[in-house]
Amino acid sequence: MTETDEQTGTDNQSGTSDDASSLRQSLGTAVKILVSVGSFGYLLWRFPIEQAFRSMFELDTVELVLIIPVVFLPIVLTSLSLQLLYEEYEQISFLPIFKVDTIDFIVNSFLPTRLGTLATTPLMLNKYTGIKLRRAFIIKGVQLQMIAAINGVVAMAGLIVLFDYLGQNVALILFLSAMVYLSIPVGAFLLTRVNLPQFIVNRAPEMLSTTTDMQYDALTRNKFESAALLFVSFVVLSGVRFGIIGASLGVDLPLLLYFLIPTLVYSVTVLPISIGGIGVTEVTGTTVLVTLGVQPSVATSVVVLDRIFAAYLPLVLLYCYANYVIHADFDV
Repeated sequence: MTETDEQTGTDNQSGTSDDASSLRQSLGTAVKILVSVGSFGYLLWRFPIEQAFRSMFELDTVELVLIIPVVFLPIVLTSLSLQLLYEEYEQISFLPIFKVDTIDFIVNSFLPTRLGTLATTPLMLNKYTGIKLRRAFIIKGVQLQMIAAINGVVAMAGLIVLFDYLGQNVALILFLSAMVYLSIPVGAFLLTRVNLPQFIVNRAPEMLSTTTDMQYDALTRNKFESAALLFVSFVVLSGVRFGIIGASLGVDLPLLLYFLIPTLVYSVTVLPISIGGIGVTEVTGTTVLVTLGVQPSVATSVVVLDRIFAAYLPLVLLYCYANYVIHADFDV
């Protein structure tokens, strides 16, 4: 066989492998879309979802005035959190960090897990600030571990508190979701503490050393403040938002549950079974509220309204910002 024939054979194998990989990705995406559509179909069939959309236009002016800052403040706080971690290396203004975090929010709305931002955020940080990719990867990796730990711990606490009210299937899904979140910081910690097989060490030395750097000097003031901002963003403000919507529709739950339920039921967005948890999240949240004694029509209204304000409305507005402002920065 000539050298040309060998090269042609190699190219054919590579092309076949790429085609197979592309097919698997397409099939996986199609399945996730079907799951999201099927979940919304189930919601329409099982619960009076049309009432939820009517309720959105029945909110009082006072409630809207209260909820709008609660919706958008978390985006600012997560950007400030990233800025604090960045400033452990060098000073940075808020605007480039906010641009990066905007793209981060959009990407997270469609990816099944938050791990995808480990690929996009360092590239964006490098683009807007000039920081080296490896250092940018470390910064985002530290924030990702914080976010995952906060969501995992709070979701697990919510599951423990509500376990007696949940059916086995719902409890299992929520347990798996919380464990996926917790596996991110736990896995990163173990990578720096466990003696891995030599073939892994030889194949991924840079990744392992980068993960080690993520664990270095964890008890700094900036990291504490960053984690506090993330807790306020993901837990406190989510609870306030959920409480405002619930109270506007006459839901009466213990105060603690308002802060646990959003993180618990929305933890399913981390599972790679749908497009960004769309549909599955609404079904899970509605089911949990119904098991707590909330009327199905009211439960659906609360969850769908909360998802509109927490995810879909910010996504549309930030996408417009990214498309018309950030897009221009790339000169494409």
